[in-house]
Amino acid sequence: MPVLRVLDRITRRYQRLGYLKRVIKRINATPTSNLDNIGNDLIDAVLRKVRVQLNDEVVSYIRIRLQDRAYKSLKDQAALWLKDGEQSTEVQMELQDVYLADSALPSQVGKLVKNDWRTYPNLGTNLGLVRAGTYSINTRGLSFLFFTPDVELQAFQEYIPEHNPFFINQKQGLLLLFSLIENDGEVVAPLFAKLLRANLSTFNDRDAGDLLPEIYRSIIARYRTRSLAIEFRERLEIIEKSGESIAKSQSKNAKEYLGGGAREESSRPRLEPYTDLGFFEKPQKMKYEYTFSNIGRCWAEAFRGDEDSAAIEEFLARRFFHTAAKAWQIQAHELTAPDEIVPYLQRAAKAISSSSGYAPIEELALVGGIWALTDDQAIFEPGVARDALIAYQKINPYKVRFTVDRSGTLAHVRFMDDTSIS
Repeated sequence: MPVLRVLDRITRRYQRLGYLKRVIKRINATPTSNLDNIGNDLIDAVLRKVRVQLNDEVVSYIRIRLQDRAYKSLKDQAALWLKDGEQSTEVQMELQDVYLADSALPSQVGKLVKNDWRTYPNLGTNLGLVRAGTYSINTRGLSFLFFTPDVELQAFQEYIPEHNPFFINQKQGLLLLFSLIENDGEVVAPLFAKLLRANLSTFNDRDAGDLLPEIYRSIIARYRTRSLAIEFRERLEIIEKSGESIAKSQSKNAKEYLGGGAREESSRPRLEPYTDLGFFEKPQKMKYEYTFSNIGRCWAEAFRGDEDSAAIEEFLARRFFHTAAKAWQIQAHELTAPDEIVPYLQRAAKAISSSSGYAPIEELALVGGIWALTDDQAIFEPGVARDALIAYQKINPYKVRFTVDRSGTLAHVRFMDDTSIS
């Protein structure tokens, strides 16, 4: 059965990747999770009020981003602070606003609102960190949590300015980037390639959104004639309807643009997360305007031609870490021998294996590959790791056990002797 690599039922609410830290931590700490307790916990955390001193960047954020009447008192205090010559003034603000006011962030949009609590946890399911339906953590979620320092989790409980949880470190970024491409590659690969070919000095969420109907039509045409499961066909229908809604937005005169609609709700989730990861820079961080960074250009060029699901899978298996090394200018050496690669997989297994000792092979390859690149400037691709593991098992049959999936493909691995794990 084919895999449809398109985010499911996305909305404009999918913006800052840092919110995932609170969501995944909550799920992992709760025996029984559901949409209610996850969504409301996130809202309770980010809407918590904290006291901070007004300064230039906080006042700028208040004046530009906090337009609702509920913030009138805060805006008045900011205006008075400016009028009185920037005297020492302490105010109460939502925790998320204090962090988003940090001008060092790559983007300062992404504020959550209470009424939309139900939509927010689904980012985790869309990226494969959380199981849909049961809202329980899966191995990818555990991997993300493992790469997240405790202090970043604590930063959702109290204001810790030096550990803003909306910053994404390199290990977290590589894992989330892999997940984004894995689950939305059929959209972002052609989207970024088209944006790069347009050679615009800057572009906005509307420019990106205008490209989506054509991309959606190509995806639908790719699968339409195949024999597909009902669920798959239903997802194609959703994509088709989304494309039609965006096309209606395109037909409106620019003067009628009011700031958001189907076009923007579909494009922002394909721009803001990648801004967190360094693909785009924003001339004005509180607006939805972008320019490609050198990192983003490198990835967009690497994506050219990789638009269908099979091509995306091959890219992730054979070219992901080479592209990452080139994009972030990491002078890395390549590993190919099983004895070089397997220790990284053993280390990953120690971190994320289930209670039975087994872990998905692809997940060990991803986590081990991230460690190798970021810590040791070494590269091995997930596909190469799988080959190395099979070769290692043939030489050491009593040290490795596999499980297979329904198609007979090796799926999980357990290391029986972990004495070499550091």
